Amino acid sequence: MNERFEPDYSDVVPLRRPPAGVQARPGAAPGDIYPIASVETEQGLLGCILTNPHVFPLVQHLVASEHFAEPIHQAIWEGMAEVTAAGDTPNLLKVAAALGPAFTKRDLGNGQTGMVYLVQCAGGGCTPIGADEHARTIQQYWQLRALHAATSRAGEAAGYVPGPLLSQVYARVDSVRASFIDRKVKSATAGEAGDALMERIQKSLQGNGERRPKTGIDMLDREIGGGLQKSFLITLGARTSMGKSIVGVEVGSNVGRQGVLAIYHSLEMSREQIAARRASSWLFAHGSHDIPYEQMMREDGLSDAQAQLVGDAVYKMRGEHFHIEDGGGRTIGDIAAASDRLANSYARRGIPLGTVIIDHAHIVKPSRSFNREDEGLKEVADGALELAKHLDTTVLLLAQLNRKTESRAQDERRPTLADLRGAGAFEENSDVVGFLYRPAYYVERSSAFRNGKTEAHIEYDGCKYDLEIIIEKNRAGRANHIVRAWIDPALNAVRNLQHGS
Repeated sequence: MNERFEPDYSDVVPLRRPPAGVQARPGAAPGDIYPIASVETEQGLLGCILTNPHVFPLVQHLVASEHFAEPIHQAIWEGMAEVTAAGDTPNLLKVAAALGPAFTKRDLGNGQTGMVYLVQCAGGGCTPIGADEHARTIQQYWQLRALHAATSRAGEAAGYVPGPLLSQVYARVDSVRASFIDRKVKSATAGEAGDALMERIQKSLQGNGERRPKTGIDMLDREIGGGLQKSFLITLGARTSMGKSIVGVEVGSNVGRQGVLAIYHSLEMSREQIAARRASSWLFAHGSHDIPYEQMMREDGLSDAQAQLVGDAVYKMRGEHFHIEDGGGRTIGDIAAASDRLANSYARRGIPLGTVIIDHAHIVKPSRSFNREDEGLKEVADGALELAKHLDTTVLLLAQLNRKTESRAQDERRPTLADLRGAGAFEENSDVVGFLYRPAYYVERSSAFRNGKTEAHIEYDGCKYDLEIIIEKNRAGRANHIVRAWIDPALNAVRNLQHGS
């Protein structure tokens, strides 16, 4: 069912005075005229969540408490967020308990208490299918109020230098616009879709076709349709230390050098660790000394000359459009909200979004407690797909494999979908599902290698730079196919296989 909510503008009013039973904003001067706000839309969204609490994580990335026009609605939203953060569901009774007697027993006038107001909101909530549009409408009204406030202050200022003040206003406009990107569903008849396809093919034949961001691995680009496609979700799984962060950083770095933005959400590594990985790979690519990234992070790990080389690499990479968001404890909604903000901020400067990379899916924080791990992972998979559609970009979702591969015979350790934790949701939502496999990973951990056996060291030398990207599912091309590449884990370097041939 694709029913859409159409806002009823009959309840949209200039905020000359607060609605009955709702506290006015602090500091409002008499006669102030505020930009428009829809009180009933705010009540409708809150009421929907109070009676359908599963809706909250679906719209949480679109709305924050400050986006509500009325302080009482801000307080209710914060109560919902508090309940959800505690791992519970924000229904009417639990939100009321979180807000406490100071709210529920508060006299709002005309015999109405905070609890009565909550019940009234719950009784007038929108349907779950309309929650997304309600949330967007609230966000858009907030943008109008914020922009109005920014420009009003400029007009009222006296004795100012125009240039710096204008920069401040533009910065505020950028901040507001960056907080929200609107992507509408596109509909087309079969004929219109066919016409669009032929137009794309014709442009490609003429050399004017869409230039998709490249991963830096030519054979991988070829297998997934020529590069990173719009509204695409790629899940790439691997065991610990197999190379998923190496590939993620390399793909992001390559995309950021093509005039488009790569956003790297790191839930484990710090920005300094990622910068060290990028510098190590850059130095290797440009024929400088090979300096492992681990050495850069070690105390007193570099000589003065090596530090100078690293400094030169960092300086020369400053203009690349590679943005790092580091820090754990984030939900998929948090990641989506940050991606929205960054994508719009860069778009204002004429830099389109090329990819969003999430490292990694299995440490994304659930929005609430789930009975089973796979339920939380489904939330991540659903959210990643929604983010790809919403931002019209490729989301590269790195994922952790279980330990089953370790117990298999050495020649049977290549991963499959059965080794991916939460495989059902990731397989269903992803356009491409791939796995990383390095034979050297297992050779160097064998007792024969550790005991210095000649055969084991010969085997290791023969495969230490081998990387296999096993494509298990592929909506853009062949599945059940292996892409081979060259890798040096110490330098965080992934190259086309020809590099080592």
